[in-house]
Amino acid sequence: MGRRELQKQKRRAAMLAAAHRLFERQGYARTTFDEIAAAAGMGVATVYKYFSSKEGIVVELLEPDLDRIVAAAQKVIDRLPPDPAKAMIQLMAAYADVGGRNWASRELLRLTVFPGLQNDGLITQFVHKADALTQGLISELLRRQQVAGRLSEKLPIDDATAIIFALLNQHFGMFLFEPGSSYRRTFAQLSRRIRLVFADWGVQKRRRPA
Repeated sequence: MGRRELQKQKRRAAMLAAAHRLFERQGYARTTFDEIAAAAGMGVATVYKYFSSKEGIVVELLEPDLDRIVAAAQKVIDRLPPDPAKAMIQLMAAYADVGGRNWASRELLRLTVFPGLQNDGLITQFVHKADALTQGLISELLRRQQVAGRLSEKLPIDDATAIIFALLNQHFGMFLFEPGSSYRRTFAQLSRRIRLVFADWGVQKRRRPA
C-alpha cells in the first residue's frame, strides 16, 4: 500500500472515530459535519470529500458490525446443531453484536430500523441489504435442517423464514422502544417463542401399532 493511500485510510478512520464519539455523547441528530471535522482535526471540506452525508458515515460505521454478524451466523450454519430450534437460537444470538461498538446508542439503531424520509437513501439501502442477508441466513439454516430430516418435509421454507424474521424484528423493536427493556430479557423471550414455533415444525414421529 502506498503512502498516500495509507494517509487516506488514516484520515477516514479518524473521521469515523470522531463521528462515533459525537454520536455516542450527544446523539446523531445533534451532531453536525462541522463538529465531526473539528473533532477529527480536519476541515469540513475534507470530511465532505470522504463522506457526502451523515448517513454515509453511519453506514460506514455499521458495515463492519454487519459483516461480523453475518460471519458468526454462517459459522452456526456450517456447524449445524442437530436441534433445529437450538440452531436457530444460536443464529439469532449472532445479532447480539447489533449492540457493538459502532452502533453508539439505541438512537442509531432506531435510525437504521426506521430510516424515515429525510435521508439520502444510504441508510435505507443498508437496512434492505441487512434484511436480505438475514432472511437468506434463516432460509439456509431451515433448508439444511429439512434436508437433514430434522424438519418436516412439508414445511414451506419461505413461509417459515418470514415467520422467524418477523419474530426477530418484533423483539428487536421491543428492545429498542419498550421502557426498561434489556437485551438479555428480550432475547430470552425470543428464544422461548422460537422453541414454541419449532415444536410444530419438527418431523412427526409415527405411532407404533398397539
